[in-house]
Amino acid sequence: MKICFFTKHEINWGSSRERVGVYLDYLKKRGHSYRIISCIPNELSQIWISGRKRNQISNAIYSFWYSRVLKHIKLIWIIIIAKKFDMILVQKINLLHPLVCILKLRNKNIIFDFDDQCFWDLESVRSDKIGLVKKMNFWRGGLQHPTVLRLYSHVIAGNEYLADIAAAVQTKDHITIIPTPIDCKLYIPVGKKSQSAPIIIGWAGSGENHMRHLELLIKPLQGLINRYDINFKLVGAMRSDRIKSLFGFLDSKFISIDWVDSDELPRMIQSFDIGVMPLRDDDGSRGKCAFKVLQYMASGIPVVISPVGVNKEIIEDGINGFLAGDANEWIKKLSSLIENEELRRDFARKGRKTAEERYSLDKTSNAFMELMEKFKI
Repeated sequence: MKICFFTKHEINWGSSRERVGVYLDYLKKRGHSYRIISCIPNELSQIWISGRKRNQISNAIYSFWYSRVLKHIKLIWIIIIAKKFDMILVQKINLLHPLVCILKLRNKNIIFDFDDQCFWDLESVRSDKIGLVKKMNFWRGGLQHPTVLRLYSHVIAGNEYLADIAAAVQTKDHITIIPTPIDCKLYIPVGKKSQSAPIIIGWAGSGENHMRHLELLIKPLQGLINRYDINFKLVGAMRSDRIKSLFGFLDSKFISIDWVDSDELPRMIQSFDIGVMPLRDDDGSRGKCAFKVLQYMASGIPVVISPVGVNKEIIEDGINGFLAGDANEWIKKLSSLIENEELRRDFARKGRKTAEERYSLDKTSNAFMELMEKFKI
């Protein structure tokens, strides 16, 4: 079986790695071949996420070229070679409806995979309110109406919320939910840590892309910093002065790490004592697949996270982690973990079990391979 993957990023970056790259070895072992065609180079992805300043004219040119022009040039090339493949999977790339129609004529087996908010919010889709601003959003790099999903043979959604968006335009038997998996052989617990050092509250991500969520940690950290011996470690500041100034009040208790390679990230997360994931409750957040939470849990790190979207499915509050809805809850629940080493260990054990049993790569790979092989000619 020959598969063409049309990915948003290069295969070693972000969601393209976690939604496609992790399955490539499984495909090889089962005798399948593949070709990867990606849109955005790693260097540009890092610049966009980091918030690094660039001349406005050059920024507009880069954005227009990669987000508007190049991806459709590459799609035209895929259309030309489409018959060479048994199946084509488009990973989280919004494409022009007419070109997808042509692709469908060239190869009927096309799949769309997404783990983030690529389309309108569920309420707007269901009410069919199509205003001028919404229409223009697609052209401004915003969200596309999901009607294009009708053209795909199958849709893979990262969570139930995204599947519901797809279900507004596509039949449910053509939709499969496959969570973004966590490699439990890569992310592993390190065992008991020495408690002579400060308790490290950690967050790992990618720069200013998460700025509005990180702001939710300011009041909780302000309420904790004078009561406990803690450090806040942020991995993925991406050289952002805005992020570093956001937590400047912590002074030497703020550890900022600009970037680590994907191979180094598991070791960095293992250095945390508590992992946090603040999220504002909006449509974009409800579409997220909580990969950050799974990284912590697989690594044996107890978590405190916002009760938004799939987070509420992963965490049973007080059983395998904590959910915190406002600043007071964040302070209360972080304090409980800081003060109680046995509670941290209990959450660590149960969190690891949750990751292994429900979200591990070994589990999701079976569903992914089964779906791929349905299209084998």
